[in-house]
Amino acid sequence: MLNISKRLKVLADYVLPGSIIADIGTDHGYLPVYLVLQGISPRAVAADINAGPLAAARNNVIQYQVADRVDLRLGNGLQVLKPGEVDTIIIAGMGGGTIRDILQAAPLVAGQARRLILQPMADEDDLRQFLVTQGWRLLDEELLLEDNRLYLIIVAERGQEEIAEPLLLEIGPRLWEKKHPLLPELLLRLQQKYQRVLAGLNKSNQSAAQQKATQIKEKLSNLEAFIKAY
Repeated sequence: MLNISKRLKVLADYVLPGSIIADIGTDHGYLPVYLVLQGISPRAVAADINAGPLAAARNNVIQYQVADRVDLRLGNGLQVLKPGEVDTIIIAGMGGGTIRDILQAAPLVAGQARRLILQPMADEDDLRQFLVTQGWRLLDEELLLEDNRLYLIIVAERGQEEIAEPLLLEIGPRLWEKKHPLLPELLLRLQQKYQRVLAGLNKSNQSAAQQKATQIKEKLSNLEAFIKAY
């Protein structure tokens, strides 16, 4: 049996039984192999832009005897898919801006997916903003701590989403609503990040830096309000 990391297991748990999935940036192909072995997905596409990781994925597909159910594809983002070919798209382990660009580059493919399961490594606010403006509803959000790294998972489906408070684009509206147990850790890390940025800006006498510092101070003040309200 294939053992996968805690992070991949959480991603897998968000795949609806019977879903045909595409794992974009599949690396070693562990997730699609696991999903078909568990009978969660009848078929899967494992795609990567680099030949090396795809070769590693091919080795795992052969080792676990799932070549008839896992289709390996070399290519850039969603360009390897036809519209409607899969109903669940998984993009994990990339920056939020990169995930946004991948979705934006193939709107027909992304738009016909039933569910997006995304795990950005940075720029979560940019990704959430893109999803909301493109008609995606943030169905759920999850945090997990693994090897002292805090991972965020965003699950989106087609629908309307309104986020009135801009800072929730960084914090996560679903995380805030359910008062996720790891949210204090996320809030602390955000606070420390902006404190570092502010310290750097305060070393500059340029007017642009001072204007930015004022904005960061306001953001820190709003963030502290969230921390107190948790």
